[in-house]
Amino acid sequence: MHYRTDYHSAALDQAPRSLRLGPWHLQYLAFARQADDPRPPVLLLGGAFQRFRAFSGEVATLLDEHPVILLDLPSQGGNLQLAPELSLAHLADLIGLFAERLQLPALMPIGLSYGSALAALFAVRHPQRCARLLLCGISTCARDGARRLLEEGLALLAEGEVQRFAQGALTGLLNPLQQAATGVPTGFRRALLRQLLRLSPHEVERYRQNTQRLLDFPGFTQHPQCPTLLLVGEHDHFTQPWEHARFAAACADADCVLIHHADHLAQFERPAACADLYRPFLNGQPLPRTAPGSTRLPRRQWLTLDKRHGPRRAPLNPGARLRHAAGGDCAAQVLELGFFGGRLRADWPADWPARGWQLLLPDGPALALLPLRRYDQTLSFVFTHTDADASAALAAALAVALQPDEVASACA
Repeated sequence: MHYRTDYHSAALDQAPRSLRLGPWHLQYLAFARQADDPRPPVLLLGGAFQRFRAFSGEVATLLDEHPVILLDLPSQGGNLQLAPELSLAHLADLIGLFAERLQLPALMPIGLSYGSALAALFAVRHPQRCARLLLCGISTCARDGARRLLEEGLALLAEGEVQRFAQGALTGLLNPLQQAATGVPTGFRRALLRQLLRLSPHEVERYRQNTQRLLDFPGFTQHPQCPTLLLVGEHDHFTQPWEHARFAAACADADCVLIHHADHLAQFERPAACADLYRPFLNGQPLPRTAPGSTRLPRRQWLTLDKRHGPRRAPLNPGARLRHAAGGDCAAQVLELGFFGGRLRADWPADWPARGWQLLLPDGPALALLPLRRYDQTLSFVFTHTDADASAALAAALAVALQPDEVASACA
Protein backbone atom coordinates (compact mmCIF):
# COMPACT_ATOMS: atom_id res chain seq x y z
CA MET A 1 0.00 0.00 0.00
CA HIS A 2 1.24 3.46 -0.93
CA TYR A 3 -0.37 5.97 1.41
CA ARG A 4 -1.04 9.62 0.78
CA THR A 5 0.84 11.86 3.20
CA ASP A 6 -0.97 15.12 2.39
CA TYR A 7 -4.05 14.67 4.60
CA HIS A 8 -6.30 17.66 5.15
CA SER A 9 -10.05 17.62 5.66
CA ALA A 10 -10.78 18.72 2.08
CA ALA A 11 -8.93 15.63 0.82
CA LEU A 12 -11.93 13.54 1.90
CA ASP A 13 -13.99 15.24 -0.83
CA GLN A 14 -11.49 14.40 -3.55
CA ALA A 15 -11.90 11.54 -5.99
CA PRO A 16 -11.06 8.22 -4.31
CA ARG A 17 -8.86 5.49 -5.67
CA SER A 18 -10.64 2.57 -7.27
CA LEU A 19 -9.90 -1.15 -7.07
CA ARG A 20 -11.69 -3.63 -9.29
CA LEU A 21 -12.35 -7.12 -7.95
CA GLY A 22 -14.08 -9.09 -10.67
CA PRO A 23 -17.26 -7.15 -11.53
CA TRP A 24 -17.11 -5.07 -8.37
CA HIS A 25 -15.59 -1.64 -7.88
CA LEU A 26 -14.26 -0.66 -4.45
CA GLN A 27 -13.42 2.97 -3.71
CA TYR A 28 -10.96 4.04 -1.04
CA LEU A 29 -8.70 6.75 0.35
CA ALA A 30 -5.57 5.86 2.31
CA PHE A 31 -3.53 8.25 4.48
CA ALA A 32 -0.48 7.95 6.72
CA ARG A 33 2.37 10.11 7.97
CA GLN A 34 4.78 8.16 5.76
CA ALA A 35 4.01 6.69 2.36
CA ASP A 36 5.23 3.15 3.14
CA ASP A 37 3.94 2.88 6.71
CA PRO A 38 4.10 -0.85 7.65
CA ARG A 39 1.86 -0.66 10.73
CA PRO A 40 -1.65 -2.20 10.87
CA PRO A 41 -4.04 0.35 9.38
CA VAL A 42 -7.36 1.47 10.79
CA LEU A 43 -10.16 0.70 8.31
CA LEU A 44 -13.21 3.00 8.52
CA LEU A 45 -16.53 1.46 7.43
CA GLY A 46 -19.47 3.83 7.77
CA GLY A 47 -23.23 3.67 7.48
CA ALA A 48 -24.86 2.99 4.14
CA PHE A 49 -25.03 6.69 3.17
CA GLN A 50 -22.11 8.10 5.15
CA ARG A 51 -19.58 9.74 2.89
CA PHE A 52 -15.85 9.91 3.57
CA ARG A 53 -16.09 13.55 4.67
CA ALA A 54 -18.15 12.46 7.69
CA PHE A 55 -14.96 10.94 9.13
CA SER A 56 -12.77 14.04 9.18
CA GLY A 57 -12.67 14.03 12.98
CA GLU A 58 -11.73 10.35 13.20
CA VAL A 59 -8.98 10.63 10.58
CA ALA A 60 -7.48 13.68 12.29
CA THR A 61 -7.59 11.88 15.66
CA LEU A 62 -6.08 8.60 14.45
CA LEU A 63 -3.52 9.64 11.87
CA ASP A 64 -0.65 10.48 14.22
CA GLU A 65 -0.55 6.87 15.46
CA HIS A 66 -2.00 4.75 12.64
CA PRO A 67 -2.41 4.63 8.89
CA VAL A 68 -6.07 5.20 8.04
CA ILE A 69 -8.03 3.69 5.14
CA LEU A 70 -11.58 4.74 4.24
CA LEU A 71 -13.40 2.14 2.14
CA ASP A 72 -16.69 2.25 0.23
CA LEU A 73 -17.99 -1.11 -0.94
CA PRO A 74 -20.61 -1.35 -3.71
CA SER A 75 -23.81 0.52 -2.75
CA GLN A 76 -22.09 2.08 0.29
CA GLY A 77 -21.16 5.71 0.91
CA GLY A 78 -20.05 7.39 -2.30
CA ASN A 79 -19.84 4.14 -4.27
CA LEU A 80 -22.81 4.24 -6.65
CA GLN A 81 -22.47 0.69 -7.98
CA LEU A 82 -25.61 -1.32 -7.30
CA ALA A 83 -25.17 -4.87 -6.07
CA PRO A 84 -28.51 -6.52 -5.27
CA GLU A 85 -27.02 -10.02 -5.54
CA LEU A 86 -24.41 -9.42 -2.81
CA SER A 87 -25.18 -10.42 0.78
CA LEU A 88 -23.51 -9.00 3.87
CA ALA A 89 -21.20 -12.03 3.87
CA HIS A 90 -20.24 -11.36 0.24
CA LEU A 91 -19.39 -7.76 1.08
CA ALA A 92 -17.32 -8.89 4.08
CA ASP A 93 -15.40 -11.20 1.74
CA LEU A 94 -14.73 -8.25 -0.58
CA ILE A 95 -12.97 -6.55 2.35
CA GLY A 96 -10.80 -9.65 2.67
CA LEU A 97 -9.99 -9.58 -1.05
CA PHE A 98 -9.23 -5.86 -0.80
CA ALA A 99 -6.70 -6.53 1.97
CA GLU A 100 -5.18 -9.43 0.03
CA ARG A 101 -4.89 -7.54 -3.26
CA LEU A 102 -3.20 -4.53 -1.61
CA GLN A 103 -1.02 -6.79 0.60
CA LEU A 104 -2.13 -5.05 3.76
CA PRO A 105 -1.12 -6.17 7.25
CA ALA A 106 -3.89 -7.24 9.60
CA LEU A 107 -6.54 -4.51 9.69
CA MET A 108 -8.22 -2.73 12.61
CA PRO A 109 -11.75 -1.99 11.35
CA ILE A 110 -13.98 0.63 12.92
CA GLY A 111 -17.53 -0.20 11.86
CA LEU A 112 -20.38 2.25 12.40
CA SER A 113 -24.08 1.31 12.08
CA TYR A 114 -24.45 -0.61 8.78
CA GLY A 115 -20.66 -0.76 8.60
CA SER A 116 -20.53 -2.48 11.98
CA ALA A 117 -22.21 -5.60 10.60
CA LEU A 118 -19.73 -5.68 7.72
CA ALA A 119 -16.75 -5.17 10.05
CA ALA A 120 -17.90 -7.90 12.43
CA LEU A 121 -18.51 -10.37 9.61
CA PHE A 122 -15.09 -9.58 8.15
CA ALA A 123 -13.51 -10.35 11.53
CA VAL A 124 -15.39 -13.67 11.73
CA ARG A 125 -14.77 -14.79 8.14
CA HIS A 126 -11.18 -13.55 7.83
CA PRO A 127 -9.72 -13.71 11.34
CA GLN A 128 -6.11 -13.77 10.10
CA ARG A 129 -6.66 -10.37 8.47
CA CYS A 130 -8.26 -8.66 11.49
CA ALA A 131 -6.06 -7.53 14.37
CA ARG A 132 -8.59 -5.55 16.42
CA LEU A 133 -12.23 -4.61 15.94
CA LEU A 134 -14.23 -1.57 17.07
CA LEU A 135 -18.01 -1.49 16.58
CA CYS A 136 -20.54 1.27 17.23
CA GLY A 137 -24.26 0.82 16.60
CA ILE A 138 -23.99 -2.89 15.82
CA SER A 139 -26.82 -3.59 13.37
CA THR A 140 -27.72 -7.25 13.78
CA CYS A 141 -31.49 -6.65 13.37
CA ALA A 142 -32.32 -9.42 15.83
CA ARG A 143 -35.06 -7.44 17.59
CA ASP A 144 -38.59 -7.91 16.25
CA GLY A 145 -39.43 -4.23 16.52
CA ALA A 146 -36.35 -3.12 14.58
CA ARG A 147 -37.05 -5.60 11.79
CA ARG A 148 -40.70 -4.58 11.48
CA LEU A 149 -39.78 -0.90 11.28
CA LEU A 150 -37.20 -1.54 8.56
CA GLU A 151 -39.73 -3.60 6.61
CA GLU A 152 -42.29 -0.84 6.99
CA GLY A 153 -39.79 1.71 5.68
CA LEU A 154 -39.22 -0.38 2.55
CA ALA A 155 -42.97 -0.77 2.05
CA LEU A 156 -43.53 3.00 2.36
CA LEU A 157 -40.82 3.71 -0.21
CA ALA A 158 -42.36 1.17 -2.59
CA GLU A 159 -45.68 3.00 -2.19
CA GLY A 160 -44.10 6.41 -2.81
CA GLU A 161 -44.77 7.57 0.77
CA VAL A 162 -41.44 9.36 1.06
CA GLN A 163 -42.57 11.86 3.71
CA ARG A 164 -43.76 9.10 6.06
CA PHE A 165 -40.64 7.01 5.39
CA ALA A 166 -38.32 9.95 6.11
CA GLN A 167 -40.05 10.89 9.36
CA GLY A 168 -39.97 7.31 10.64
CA ALA A 169 -36.30 6.85 9.70
CA LEU A 170 -35.35 10.11 11.42
CA THR A 171 -37.03 9.04 14.66
CA GLY A 172 -35.16 5.75 14.55
CA LEU A 173 -31.77 7.41 14.18
CA LEU A 174 -32.22 10.37 16.52
CA ASN A 175 -34.24 9.66 19.66
CA PRO A 176 -36.53 12.72 19.96
CA LEU A 177 -37.31 12.08 23.62
CA GLN A 178 -33.64 12.54 24.46
CA GLN A 179 -32.88 15.58 22.31
CA ALA A 180 -32.16 17.71 25.37
CA ALA A 181 -29.71 15.09 26.69
CA THR A 182 -27.94 14.41 23.40
CA GLY A 183 -27.81 18.06 22.38
CA VAL A 184 -28.53 17.27 18.72
CA PRO A 185 -29.44 20.67 17.24
CA THR A 186 -32.88 21.08 15.72
CA GLY A 187 -31.16 22.34 12.58
CA PHE A 188 -29.26 19.06 12.23
CA ARG A 189 -32.48 17.06 12.56
CA ARG A 190 -34.10 19.21 9.89
CA ALA A 191 -31.10 18.85 7.58
CA LEU A 192 -31.14 15.06 7.97
CA LEU A 193 -34.88 15.01 7.29
CA ARG A 194 -34.37 17.06 4.12
CA GLN A 195 -31.66 14.65 3.01
CA LEU A 196 -34.03 11.71 3.45
CA LEU A 197 -36.82 13.52 1.62
CA ARG A 198 -34.55 14.27 -1.34
CA LEU A 199 -33.28 10.76 -1.99
CA SER A 200 -32.98 10.20 -5.72
CA PRO A 201 -34.46 7.04 -7.28
CA HIS A 202 -30.91 5.62 -7.40
CA GLU A 203 -30.37 6.38 -3.70
CA VAL A 204 -33.72 4.84 -2.83
CA GLU A 205 -32.67 1.66 -4.62
CA ARG A 206 -29.35 1.62 -2.75
CA TYR A 207 -31.21 2.04 0.54
CA ARG A 208 -33.57 -0.78 -0.40
CA GLN A 209 -30.68 -3.11 -1.23
CA ASN A 210 -28.70 -2.29 1.91
CA THR A 211 -31.76 -2.66 4.15
CA GLN A 212 -32.76 -5.92 2.51
CA ARG A 213 -29.26 -7.28 3.17
CA LEU A 214 -29.74 -6.59 6.88
CA LEU A 215 -33.18 -8.20 6.87
CA ASP A 216 -31.89 -11.25 4.97
CA PHE A 217 -28.94 -11.73 7.30
CA PRO A 218 -29.60 -14.90 9.34
CA GLY A 219 -27.55 -13.75 12.33
CA PHE A 220 -24.09 -14.47 13.69
CA THR A 221 -23.38 -18.16 14.21
CA GLN A 222 -19.79 -17.25 15.09
CA HIS A 223 -18.40 -14.15 16.73
CA PRO A 224 -15.09 -12.26 16.52
CA GLN A 225 -12.10 -13.85 18.22
CA CYS A 226 -9.83 -10.78 18.09
CA PRO A 227 -9.87 -8.01 20.74
CA THR A 228 -13.21 -6.25 20.23
CA LEU A 229 -14.64 -3.02 21.62
CA LEU A 230 -18.33 -2.15 21.36
CA LEU A 231 -19.52 1.42 21.91
CA VAL A 232 -23.21 2.33 22.24
CA GLY A 233 -25.08 5.52 22.98
CA GLU A 234 -27.06 5.22 26.19
CA HIS A 235 -30.20 6.52 24.41
CA ASP A 236 -29.78 4.51 21.20
CA HIS A 237 -33.18 3.05 20.46
CA PHE A 238 -32.33 1.61 17.02
CA THR A 239 -29.42 -0.57 18.18
CA GLN A 240 -29.92 -0.79 21.90
CA PRO A 241 -27.37 -1.12 24.73
CA TRP A 242 -28.51 -4.61 25.74
CA GLU A 243 -27.98 -5.83 22.16
CA HIS A 244 -24.40 -4.57 22.22
CA ALA A 245 -23.82 -6.26 25.57
CA ARG A 246 -25.17 -9.59 24.29
CA PHE A 247 -22.90 -9.36 21.25
CA ALA A 248 -19.89 -8.56 23.47
CA ALA A 249 -20.66 -11.58 25.65
CA ALA A 250 -20.46 -13.87 22.61
CA CYS A 251 -17.05 -12.53 21.52
CA ALA A 252 -13.81 -14.15 22.68
CA ASP A 253 -12.20 -10.95 23.98
CA ALA A 254 -14.53 -7.97 24.22
CA ASP A 255 -15.38 -4.82 26.15
CA CYS A 256 -18.64 -2.88 26.01
CA VAL A 257 -18.87 0.82 26.84
CA LEU A 258 -21.90 3.07 27.21
CA ILE A 259 -21.46 6.59 25.76
CA HIS A 260 -23.31 9.17 27.84
CA HIS A 261 -25.78 11.62 26.32
CA ALA A 262 -25.72 9.94 22.91
CA ASP A 263 -28.02 7.84 20.76
CA HIS A 264 -27.36 6.00 17.47
CA LEU A 265 -24.88 8.58 16.17
CA ALA A 266 -22.70 8.43 19.28
CA GLN A 267 -19.38 8.88 17.47
CA PHE A 268 -20.60 12.19 16.00
CA GLU A 269 -22.57 13.39 19.01
CA ARG A 270 -19.81 12.67 21.54
CA PRO A 271 -16.56 12.54 19.53
CA ALA A 272 -14.26 13.32 22.48
CA ALA A 273 -15.69 10.52 24.63
CA CYS A 274 -15.32 8.05 21.76
CA ALA A 275 -11.81 9.21 20.89
CA ASP A 276 -10.70 8.68 24.50
CA LEU A 277 -11.55 4.99 23.97
CA TYR A 278 -10.30 4.66 20.39
CA ARG A 279 -6.75 5.56 21.31
CA PRO A 280 -5.93 3.00 24.02
CA PHE A 281 -7.89 0.22 22.36
CA LEU A 282 -6.25 0.56 18.95
CA ASN A 283 -2.83 0.81 20.59
CA GLY A 284 -3.38 -2.43 22.49
CA GLN A 285 -3.52 -0.72 25.87
CA PRO A 286 -6.04 -1.40 28.66
CA LEU A 287 -9.12 0.79 28.59
CA PRO A 288 -9.23 3.37 31.39
CA ARG A 289 -11.25 2.30 34.42
CA THR A 290 -13.13 5.57 34.17
CA ALA A 291 -13.25 7.97 31.25
CA PRO A 292 -15.11 11.26 30.80
CA GLY A 293 -18.42 10.79 29.07
CA SER A 294 -18.64 7.01 29.20
CA THR A 295 -19.22 4.01 31.46
CA ARG A 296 -17.57 0.64 30.96
CA LEU A 297 -20.25 -2.02 31.45
CA PRO A 298 -19.20 -4.77 33.87
CA ARG A 299 -19.09 -8.21 32.29
CA ARG A 300 -21.38 -9.61 34.97
CA GLN A 301 -24.17 -7.36 33.61
CA TRP A 302 -23.85 -8.19 29.93
CA LEU A 303 -26.40 -11.01 29.82
CA THR A 304 -28.74 -9.43 32.35
CA LEU A 305 -28.76 -5.83 31.11
CA ASP A 306 -32.31 -4.52 31.21
CA LYS A 307 -34.08 -4.54 27.87
CA ARG A 308 -36.28 -1.75 29.12
CA HIS A 309 -35.22 1.20 27.06
CA GLY A 310 -38.12 3.60 27.47
CA PRO A 311 -40.70 4.29 30.17
CA ARG A 312 -44.17 2.82 29.79
CA ARG A 313 -47.19 2.91 32.02
CA ALA A 314 -50.85 2.06 32.05
CA PRO A 315 -52.75 5.20 30.97
CA LEU A 316 -55.34 6.67 33.30
CA ASN A 317 -57.94 6.20 30.58
CA PRO A 318 -57.08 2.87 28.90
CA GLY A 319 -60.02 2.88 26.48
CA ALA A 320 -59.03 3.20 22.82
CA ARG A 321 -59.90 1.94 19.37
CA LEU A 322 -57.94 0.17 16.67
CA ARG A 323 -58.70 1.31 13.13
CA HIS A 324 -57.47 -0.13 9.84
CA ALA A 325 -57.08 1.80 6.61
CA ALA A 326 -59.32 -0.73 4.83
CA GLY A 327 -62.15 -0.18 7.27
CA GLY A 328 -61.59 -2.60 10.18
CA ASP A 329 -62.34 -1.21 13.63
CA CYS A 330 -62.49 -2.63 17.13
CA ALA A 331 -62.38 -1.56 20.77
CA ALA A 332 -59.06 -1.86 22.62
CA GLN A 333 -57.75 -1.50 26.15
CA VAL A 334 -54.24 -0.06 26.41
CA LEU A 335 -52.28 -1.94 29.07
CA GLU A 336 -48.91 -0.17 28.62
CA LEU A 337 -48.05 2.93 26.65
CA GLY A 338 -44.68 4.42 25.77
CA PHE A 339 -43.29 6.61 23.02
CA PHE A 340 -41.93 3.74 20.94
CA GLY A 341 -44.68 1.20 21.53
CA GLY A 342 -46.84 -0.58 24.03
CA ARG A 343 -49.20 -3.41 24.78
CA LEU A 344 -52.98 -3.62 24.45
CA ARG A 345 -55.88 -6.02 24.69
CA ALA A 346 -58.34 -6.31 21.82
CA ASP A 347 -60.53 -8.78 19.98
CA TRP A 348 -57.93 -9.15 17.25
CA PRO A 349 -58.88 -11.65 14.51
CA ALA A 350 -56.01 -13.83 13.37
CA ASP A 351 -56.50 -12.94 9.70
CA TRP A 352 -56.32 -9.17 10.11
CA PRO A 353 -53.59 -7.43 8.04
CA ALA A 354 -50.12 -6.80 9.49
CA ARG A 355 -49.97 -3.19 8.21
CA GLY A 356 -52.22 -0.17 8.03
CA TRP A 357 -53.29 0.06 11.69
CA GLN A 358 -53.82 3.13 13.82
CA LEU A 359 -54.39 3.46 17.55
CA LEU A 360 -56.97 6.08 18.50
CA LEU A 361 -56.46 7.28 22.06
CA PRO A 362 -58.95 9.54 23.86
CA ASP A 363 -58.32 13.20 22.98
CA GLY A 364 -55.25 12.32 20.90
CA PRO A 365 -54.23 11.96 17.25
CA ALA A 366 -54.27 8.67 15.38
CA LEU A 367 -50.96 6.84 15.89
CA ALA A 368 -49.76 4.42 13.21
CA LEU A 369 -48.58 1.11 14.67
CA LEU A 370 -47.23 -2.27 13.68
CA PRO A 371 -48.31 -5.41 15.57
CA LEU A 372 -45.50 -7.57 16.92
CA ARG A 373 -46.45 -10.44 19.21
CA ARG A 374 -49.85 -11.77 20.19
CA TYR A 375 -50.75 -13.76 23.27
CA ASP A 376 -54.46 -14.65 23.23
CA GLN A 377 -56.08 -11.21 22.97
CA THR A 378 -53.01 -9.29 24.17
CA LEU A 379 -50.90 -7.61 21.51
CA SER A 380 -47.51 -5.88 21.72
CA PHE A 381 -46.81 -3.24 19.09
CA VAL A 382 -44.42 -0.51 17.94
CA PHE A 383 -45.31 2.95 16.71
CA THR A 384 -43.99 3.82 13.24
CA HIS A 385 -43.68 7.55 14.00
CA THR A 386 -44.37 8.43 10.39
CA ASP A 387 -46.42 11.52 11.36
CA ALA A 388 -44.39 14.25 13.08
CA ASP A 389 -47.40 16.00 14.62
CA ALA A 390 -48.84 12.78 16.05
CA SER A 391 -45.42 11.84 17.48
CA ALA A 392 -45.05 15.27 19.11
CA ALA A 393 -48.52 15.01 20.65
CA LEU A 394 -47.74 11.57 22.06
CA ALA A 395 -44.43 12.79 23.49
CA ALA A 396 -46.18 15.75 25.15
CA ALA A 397 -48.87 13.53 26.65
CA LEU A 398 -46.30 11.09 28.03
CA ALA A 399 -44.20 13.91 29.47
CA VAL A 400 -47.20 14.98 31.53
CA ALA A 401 -48.17 11.43 32.53
CA LEU A 402 -44.77 9.99 33.49
CA GLN A 403 -42.93 10.75 36.69
CA PRO A 404 -39.25 11.72 36.30
CA ASP A 405 -37.99 8.66 38.16
CA GLU A 406 -40.46 6.20 36.68
CA VAL A 407 -39.03 3.16 34.93
CA ALA A 408 -41.50 0.83 33.31
CA SER A 409 -41.40 -1.89 30.72
CA ALA A 410 -39.60 -1.48 27.61
CA CYS A 411 -38.58 -1.73 24.10
CA ALA A 412 -40.47 -4.01 21.77
